[in-house]
Amino acid sequence: MWVLSNKLRLTTPSQRTACVGFAQRFRSSTLAVVLFTLALLFVGCGVSSADHGTPSVQSTGGSTSQHLRLVGSTALLPLAARAGDLFHQQHPDIQVNVAGGGSVTGLQAVTNHQADIGDSDIYADPVTYPDPNLTDHIICVVAFTLIVDPQITIPSLTSQQILAIFTGKVTNWKAVGGPDQAITTVIRPNTSGTRALFRKYILGGAEESGKPLTSDSSTGVLDEVAHTPGAIGYVTTSLLNSTVRAIGIDGVSATEQNIKNGKYKFWGYEHMYTLANGVSPITSFLDFMQTAEIQHLAQQLGYISVNGLEAQASIPSSVKEQNTR
Repeated sequence: MWVLSNKLRLTTPSQRTACVGFAQRFRSSTLAVVLFTLALLFVGCGVSSADHGTPSVQSTGGSTSQHLRLVGSTALLPLAARAGDLFHQQHPDIQVNVAGGGSVTGLQAVTNHQADIGDSDIYADPVTYPDPNLTDHIICVVAFTLIVDPQITIPSLTSQQILAIFTGKVTNWKAVGGPDQAITTVIRPNTSGTRALFRKYILGGAEESGKPLTSDSSTGVLDEVAHTPGAIGYVTTSLLNSTVRAIGIDGVSATEQNIKNGKYKFWGYEHMYTLANGVSPITSFLDFMQTAEIQHLAQQLGYISVNGLEAQASIPSSVKEQNTR
């Protein structure tokens, strides 16, 4: 018979053999149960798709949530962020994450499947971004303006003066009718679409001289100019506040009417680029951006409706740049 104490003891050889067989079967069954349990846990946790061009789907407690990621233009960031919040209120199952980083960063993110939507101030040249599925959705028009330290009281600069200042040929405000104060140019990094537009339409293709900011942030430019004596930079008009002074270009200020009649040249379309066209959450969000609610919000924030300039809302990337002027 078997005798039990603080350890299990077997009294006969046949009993020992039977017990060994039982133990082996028990260990095999236990291992199978453990492996099956781990498999269930793995499936329950879920594995995200490597294709970030497709909105991610997560399941928690029986409910399914989807995520949209927007990256790029800091000029479009205020509108994109507000629209994302409003969209989520109407679609609680869809989370919208909006980040800046600059237009080039946005274009690279969407084409490398690291974002669902790439926000950009500039047209995606098909030579640089050849994917035939890359589609341009024009959201609104944005006006940019030169800003200066509030102590600089001149009302406007000519195109020639701006070129001389940003290429380092003029280094004191006195040379352009201002006070005897050294000029500090606030330079955006190469990832900035605003910088690309400034170089193209204001500097005539010339490169800016100076050390650029380490990150592309429109609010960073605003803050730098506001707190640097003699500073000059440029931002979207939607960000203007009393900490800086906006000045005109060739005697013309950055207004909607001046853009419409062709007098003011420092402006651009705000684009949202996508690859995963036809995917429901992306399509729904892009449709939402064109609604009267969001277009009205854009105007409240200082943007200009695309309808005012007769821009198309969505064009393929192979079409030539629409804001060539």
